[in-house]
Amino acid sequence: MKFALVALLFVGLGAASAHVNRLPLPKAIQALHPELLAEPLFEHERIVGGVNAVAGEAKHQIGLFRSGSFSCGGSLIQPNVVLTAAHCVDGSETRPSIFTIRYGSLKQTGGTLVNVKKINKHEKYSSSTIDNDVAILVLSASISPSDNAGIISLTASAPAAGTKVTVTGWGRTSAGGSLPADLKKADQLVVKSQQDCQSAWGSVNAITAQMLCAHDKQQSACNGDSGGPLTLNGVLVGVVSWGSSQCRHDVYPNVYANVATLRTWILNNQS
Repeated sequence: MKFALVALLFVGLGAASAHVNRLPLPKAIQALHPELLAEPLFEHERIVGGVNAVAGEAKHQIGLFRSGSFSCGGSLIQPNVVLTAAHCVDGSETRPSIFTIRYGSLKQTGGTLVNVKKINKHEKYSSSTIDNDVAILVLSASISPSDNAGIISLTASAPAAGTKVTVTGWGRTSAGGSLPADLKKADQLVVKSQQDCQSAWGSVNAITAQMLCAHDKQQSACNGDSGGPLTLNGVLVGVVSWGSSQCRHDVYPNVYANVATLRTWILNNQS
C-alpha cells in the first residue's frame, strides 16, 4: 500500500469525507528535521509496492470516523473493543459521541457503522514524544462476526529484528495523494532493532520500549493509516504511530506502538 502511520488533508475521497490524521512527529525531531513535515512534491517520492487486501485477510481492521469523516484505522481486539492510536483521539474536543467505527468490509465506505461509547487513552501518552501511543474505544454494541469481521489476538512478545511484518489500512497511497477505496496492505516491512531505529532517528527523541520500528524502502504506512494494525502471522504486534510525512523514506523507519510492552495496559482498559 502506499501508506502512512504517524497521525494522519483532504484529497482523494474529497474534503467532505476525510479528516485524515497525518503521521505525527515528536517535537524534538520536528525542530531538528522540519523537512520531514513537508509532503513530497515529486512523483519519485511517492510510496509504492502496496497491494489490495483480500477477503478474510484483515477481519480485525476498522475505519475510525470523526464527525462522519474518515480519520484513522484500528483493530478489533474484542467484539466491542477497538485498539487505535492515542493521537487519533487526542484533544479536548474528542468526545466519544463524535466517533464511529466502520467494520466488516474491504471498502472504506462499506460495512457496518457502530458508535463509540467510551475512550480510554493511555494516561502516559505524550504528544511531544509520541510515547505510549495507544487508546481503547469501547463500542456501543458488539460486532457481528463474518468473513470480513472478527477479532485479532495480541502478541505477548515483540517480533525479532529482521522479521517481516504487515501493515494494512485505507491511508493515502502517496504522501499528499488520494485515499484508496479498497483496503491496502504492505507486507515487506522489516522490523528494526531498537538500536538501529534509534541510530536512524538520532538521539533527540528516545525510541522507548513502548515503540516498535519497521522499515522498507519501497513500502510504508502513510497518512490515514494511523492507529491501524501491524501484524505477524495474524497476530497484532503494533499500532501505526509516527514517522516522516513523506511516508516512505530511504532512511527513517516508521514507528509503531509496541503491543507486547503495552499489552498489560491494553488488557486492563477494555471497559
